[in-house]
Amino acid sequence: MQVETLQNQQATWGGLSDSIEEFSDWQRRAGREFASEEAELLAYLTDQLQAEGAPLVGVRFNHPVLGLLSHMSEKGNRMQELMHAYLAIAVTQDCEPAQRLIAGQRLQPGLHPNYVAETQCYGAIQPE
Repeated sequence: MQVETLQNQQATWGGLSDSIEEFSDWQRRAGREFASEEAELLAYLTDQLQAEGAPLVGVRFNHPVLGLLSHMSEKGNRMQELMHAYLAIAVTQDCEPAQRLIAGQRLQPGLHPNYVAETQCYGAIQPE
């Protein structure tokens, strides 16, 4: 009997991050009601960004913003995609990237096919 792994953040990011809390688990833990979907997603993304960024507390960058952006692009880490999803909501009220991230889909274009197959993050945007 073959066991099918459901696509989720743990399947996509488990090998790269130990700070993953699935959205449904976070909702149960938070136990709060929010004024809108956007507010709830922003609260979740903020918590996840804090967890992912914990190892960077006290790290000194040459420039606070550019250094952080450089770190995120060099590491190709989950923090970069959390920030993408957060800014999409904060700037354009677009919840789609956050919903895709929560579903375990990568937002980064042009991922290596072996990574996509191994992690089952099939929603990765492909370059046109």
